[in-house]
Amino acid sequence: MPKNLSCPPRQEGTASLRRALALLRELGSADEAGLRLTELVSRTGLETSTAHRLLACLVEEGFLQKLDSKRYMLGPQMFELGLVSAVRMDRHAAAEEPLRALVARTGTIAALNQRSAWETIYLKRVSCPDPGITIRGAVGTRLPIGIGAGGIALLASMEAGKAEELLQANDRRYRRFHRHAPDLLRRRLDRARQDGFAVTESFRHPGVHALGLVIPAAAGREELSLGLVGPGIDAGRPDRLIAEMQRTAREVAAACGS
Repeated sequence: MPKNLSCPPRQEGTASLRRALALLRELGSADEAGLRLTELVSRTGLETSTAHRLLACLVEEGFLQKLDSKRYMLGPQMFELGLVSAVRMDRHAAAEEPLRALVARTGTIAALNQRSAWETIYLKRVSCPDPGITIRGAVGTRLPIGIGAGGIALLASMEAGKAEELLQANDRRYRRFHRHAPDLLRRRLDRARQDGFAVTESFRHPGVHALGLVIPAAAGREELSLGLVGPGIDAGRPDRLIAEMQRTAREVAAACGS
């Protein structure tokens, strides 16, 4: 590896690595426009000089790229490493057929989500030809767990203390969606525990609802969930769609060995 004067000195060790990872996580959850230095500082709590130095290092090594607009986004090295990882680790390729069948039956957008620490990741996403609305978020999008019906469903499957720990850890990130988001998510979580599935309303598209359901796991520790979103979802009468989702959840579990 070439000598890199913009990278932090070796003795900073673990602390610098954690700061760099924080920047990568935030950019991994950003949309296609990327984020500015000021936004990254606000989101991570890093000092401006520290964030700038780490960003310069990550850009120089190809893990990030800096646009003419002075925004940062993930770079070619992340893509190349992801290709290797996808070939080795896509254990859920078999989920695509059940998801496509679900979308054909319901005329909605379906997503397979996986918990990753205090976040959820879109592993698979299938849209119908005319969903009636554009929902942001592609495969690989990371969201704080609880943003989205699939995340609420995963929280509801956990022991209450663990779920509350994750809610508190994400408090600042939730407030970027809405200042009252933490309280609203707790109410949604209470309802999901009672119903056995999650119902949410989009922060970005008021009136558009989503349903979430965990994928049963043989080991009893659910890490996957199914999400369904679309303008035609009736949050007050979701029984037919929930039945379709339960069927798909069983098919995904059988196909992927969950």
